[in-house]
Amino acid sequence: MKLIVANFKMNLLKKYILEYLNHFDDKYSNVIFCPSYIYLNYFLEKKLNVGSQDVAFEENGAFTGDVSASQLKSIGVKYTIIGHSERRKYYEDDKYINKKLNCALSNELIPILCIGETKEEREKEKAYDVLTNQLDGALRAVKKNLLSNIIIAYEPIWSIGTGLVPNNQDIYNTIFFIKEHLQKQYNVNLKVLYGGSVNNQNINDLQQINNVDGYLIGGSSIDYNKFLDIIDKVNC
Repeated sequence: MKLIVANFKMNLLKKYILEYLNHFDDKYSNVIFCPSYIYLNYFLEKKLNVGSQDVAFEENGAFTGDVSASQLKSIGVKYTIIGHSERRKYYEDDKYINKKLNCALSNELIPILCIGETKEEREKEKAYDVLTNQLDGALRAVKKNLLSNIIIAYEPIWSIGTGLVPNNQDIYNTIFFIKEHLQKQYNVNLKVLYGGSVNNQNINDLQQINNVDGYLIGGSSIDYNKFLDIIDKVNC
């Protein structure tokens, strides 16, 4: 069954969150909800699969505003998004992404590692080099026995929130490349999700790509009607 990850980003107020949760229960076993930190417990109380949108790069200490992997694990969070392009743009580089990944794995959280290229990098045929560097930078010094716990999310940066989606052949080829690199370099077969303007209008077309293991969904996940439609189409 394909994974469906909802990344709410910095959206929604408590009133809508409570309304949203009226439409979901624990039967959605392949869906992972990643709301803002302040709403994590509401989703956990519904016994849903819950992930954080980020995680600290240290176990504990004087890091005001950060939340550690052990803290997330202690309340029942199972997943964490790491290296989303918005975090890369404003806050972090491969060094911190690598540290976050190792912290998450050592605390038995399942990282959803985001990678992706810009439009310019794609047009200059540098996309695969960029993805290789992002993967190798993030996976540096990760224990071999923990590698299989990682989920990869391929999100072309130019597609996130723009309505622009690569054609199916491009997505297939890129995910094939990612999986081949992981197999050759790390001897591991990981799930690779696609993200970038996934919605209830294009999901049926995206479903035709047979090497996609699921989807990381942003804007369309915060509207429960659209998100339920996506889930139904993926799970049918």
